Amino acid sequence: EAGRPDTIAEDKLRALRAAGVTRVSINPQTLRDSVLETIGRRHTAAQFFDAFALARRCGLDNINVDLIAGLPGDDYEGFCRSLEGVLALSPESLTVHALAMKRASNLVIHRRAEYDGGREAVRMVDASGLRLREEGYRPYYLYRQSRAVGNMENVGWAKPGSEGLYNVYIMDETHTILACGAGAVTKLKQPAGEYIERIFNFKFPYEYNRRFEELTQRKRGIEEFYHRFAGELSAAQGAGGRQAGR
Repeated sequence: EAGRPDTIAEDKLRALRAAGVTRVSINPQTLRDSVLETIGRRHTAAQFFDAFALARRCGLDNINVDLIAGLPGDDYEGFCRSLEGVLALSPESLTVHALAMKRASNLVIHRRAEYDGGREAVRMVDASGLRLREEGYRPYYLYRQSRAVGNMENVGWAKPGSEGLYNVYIMDETHTILACGAGAVTKLKQPAGEYIERIFNFKFPYEYNRRFEELTQRKRGIEEFYHRFAGELSAAQGAGGRQAGR
């Protein structure tokens, strides 16, 4: 999850590539600068294009892009222009999200009436499905978030052979997920049984500075997990790989 274009730098991308990462997600949400400003994002459309080109130069050949339907200040025509701008880059996959309003966000508190119904967002999502199919993309996973505009779902689209198994695993919670970065959550799934242990990273830099020893202790739980279940994990991953290859 390379994430927001304004946080992406060449040294980070090259470090990821050197570590064996083959797929990243770069998320503009929209290519309309006025809408980005309205929702409080610090990047611009130009920064997204620069970040995408940089990722290609760094050897990353499986890039996902996220767009959000139903953003405040956006409209059907604007969303379609954003979609066409992304399609011109020919990313390997594209995820279309319906705007989901967080419980304490200003959208919920001050602008609820504006988003009840979400007819415009429904049009956006429907149009994206038609265009993505025309361009050879296929839907391979979906999920719905609470408080989504128009009660719409988020849909992941990919060119054949570029699907991200991670997206399927994380939705089904059937696989261990190692996460790094601010606010990231590692999920340690025992090979047998339903229990999942979660290790939460701190969200803010000052927490890393003040509570580094606490975080280090949490991370030791990952080592202990792999020592405890090493044999079972290898067998499970081998079976999963064989199944995915069918």
